[in-house]
Amino acid sequence: MAEGLAVIALTLLLHSAVFLALAWCVERLGWVRHVGVREYLWRSAIVGSLASAALQLVLVPASLPRYHIALMSAASPTLSDLSPPASRNSAPATAAPAAAESLAVGGAVVPGRVQETAAVAAPPRHGAVVMSGNVLRVLLSWLLTIWVLAVLIHWLLVVRSAAALARLLRESVPLVADDWHRDCAELAAGFGLARVPVLRSSDSLASPLATPQASVVVPGWALALPSAQRRALLAHELAHIARRDPQWRLLLALWRGMVCPLPLAALALRRLHALAEWQCDAAAVRATGDAPALAACLVHCLQQRITPSFPALAAAMADVRSPLLQRAERLLEGDSMSCLPLSWRIRFASVAAVAVAVLALPTLIVPASFAAERPSSPSAPTSPAPPAKVVRGCTEPVTGSCRSVVRDNGNLEVFVGDAGHRLHYRSRGEVRFSEQDDGVAALGDGAQVSWEETVGGDTRKIEYTGRGTALNLRYWRNGKEQALDADAQAWIARVVPQLLREAAIDVEGRVARLIARGGNEAVLAEIALIRSDYAQGRYLGELTGKYKLSDSELERALLQIRRIDSAYEKRQVLSVALASQQLGKSQWNSVLVTAADIDSDFERSELLVSIAHQVAGDEALRGAWLRAAEGVESSYERRRSLEALLAVARDDAVVLTIIDAATGIDSDFERRELLSNAAQKARDPNAIALRYATAAARIESDFERREALVALLSAGSLGREGALAVLDATDSMDSDFERREVLTEVVRRVPDDAKVRDRIRQLAANLSDFEREQVEEALGTTRG
Repeated sequence: MAEGLAVIALTLLLHSAVFLALAWCVERLGWVRHVGVREYLWRSAIVGSLASAALQLVLVPASLPRYHIALMSAASPTLSDLSPPASRNSAPATAAPAAAESLAVGGAVVPGRVQETAAVAAPPRHGAVVMSGNVLRVLLSWLLTIWVLAVLIHWLLVVRSAAALARLLRESVPLVADDWHRDCAELAAGFGLARVPVLRSSDSLASPLATPQASVVVPGWALALPSAQRRALLAHELAHIARRDPQWRLLLALWRGMVCPLPLAALALRRLHALAEWQCDAAAVRATGDAPALAACLVHCLQQRITPSFPALAAAMADVRSPLLQRAERLLEGDSMSCLPLSWRIRFASVAAVAVAVLALPTLIVPASFAAERPSSPSAPTSPAPPAKVVRGCTEPVTGSCRSVVRDNGNLEVFVGDAGHRLHYRSRGEVRFSEQDDGVAALGDGAQVSWEETVGGDTRKIEYTGRGTALNLRYWRNGKEQALDADAQAWIARVVPQLLREAAIDVEGRVARLIARGGNEAVLAEIALIRSDYAQGRYLGELTGKYKLSDSELERALLQIRRIDSAYEKRQVLSVALASQQLGKSQWNSVLVTAADIDSDFERSELLVSIAHQVAGDEALRGAWLRAAEGVESSYERRRSLEALLAVARDDAVVLTIIDAATGIDSDFERRELLSNAAQKARDPNAIALRYATAAARIESDFERREALVALLSAGSLGREGALAVLDATDSMDSDFERREVLTEVVRRVPDDAKVRDRIRQLAANLSDFEREQVEEALGTTRG
């Protein structure tokens, strides 16, 4: 968890620093002068850095060619262990591949081994740069802790600001002046707003403001402004709403919290806030045609905020210029108020910058993040064992089990350790084994291979050198070189298959040879002997992906897939099998049982999404699919899985099962997203209304509940029972505003039902005076 968070934080900070620095340089060099282009530049720097960082993190498992920077402690895995699962899943077919690759199964490499590998190995394919030392890992933990605390503090300040804004809205009063409302409606139409913003007034304000709830709060002093200045003020604030500036401010504040260590982040926010004001000034002038009126209004705002910053009896030579005065001067000087359209070149440049950043910027990788995804071997025996004896290349004693496969630039090294047993294999260059898998058949130029096995106190070693089929063999037993007799030949024939299967050497060729000798059953029997998840996955993927299996053989293959511990390997093999084999209902049940065993939310969700269209039409299989989805703890992954099933739903009965499943999602946002999509998918909204409203009523967030209920109302015409269910779901909402929004939407959608209207009046009676009046106005009634 900590390592993954560190990867996200450092990647985000790196990309943000680069993009913000580029934006600052472009602006300082004077390459962009128009206000609109400058604003697009800074917004692109922020959005682009988030997009490039997210894409790079997503593309790490896809082996995107770029440089990785890895922090490793002295006991971390080898360099090549940093390669992501996708690269490990494509091991070459030859015995000694040229690509640098590593796989550690069920154990780690001892500290001395890590340093030796880093010193002698050629750079891996991704150009990993390794920094060793426990100090770095401790430092990383401290820095991560400080970053998390800083982010939380910044976000708490955002929450406090949101609470202050909510309090201001509660304490403000509706503005009742007809001339203000008339001008507001006219200007709102000019800005293309779907709804006329709500006007409110507050004497505690020094400046008018626009809120995320599409409201404009006017200070008390502004009510006496002349008509021209009043229209300029409203035009400016409506421009903010039309541009969604309040929402942008919230998103920018959250982003500022995530990148708080970067000094340029604060500068970016100040630039964007100032540029937004200039843009709204320009929009207001275009809407009213009266720049002096807006300038005069800005001066009024400044007068409300003047507080001398120097002694009254002292003569100040200079003072900091107010941004308000700069804006007023700009308006009076007649600066261009035109709206410059962004050319395709400018937009293409921002997209190209993201693509370049994804490809060119380095990625920091903490090995523990991938260690959790590497295949794992069976756990060590728990029975009493003799005193531990360390196996070279493994950190655990031979009383347990250890497998380590290290591929590096054409070199291969394999360690296998069990209770009383140790096997160490080394090869360099191209090695070809015999068709019978009982020995080495040929060597490439400069190649050599050797292995040594210790069983109890008996040690044997074999070494092959030469070229082609002309091989030179040397054989030792307990340190003494001996002739290669029949016993030694039998020993070689026993060891070679073990090496081939555990190290997944030449899987494609070996599966073909096994099938030629004994058919699919021979391959399945061989897989049953393999203890490495990675190797099992390679063999099963080769078998199920290229060869047709009978029903019984496919059942055996699916059972062996289920026994794989690694969630990644299990999902990968299942995906290959499902793409290549014809499954009956019993096989599909086996697949869904295996899916429920996958302990990674991401891997399980990936599998469920890929098979949703194949099980949607069968009620029993769909039920098993939904049970597997219930085990996904991540709200996002569960919603993503259920949406895949929703996308292929053919009737409202399936939509209802998905609505019921939505109640298991913890996140209010994710649950609302799923429910809203279900409402749009339903053929008859009335058929789902009761259970939909029940599920929506369990959403704690008033905003998200309102969004879900409005989505149902917007999906089609609701009858009385559906409308009443929606109204009942609003009864426990705390926010009068959100409840009023739902009530007025029901009035608009179901206007002619007396029982519904009576229920609306009953609910409206508990609202604040202003909200109640809004509902009653929508109903066309007035309380006496």
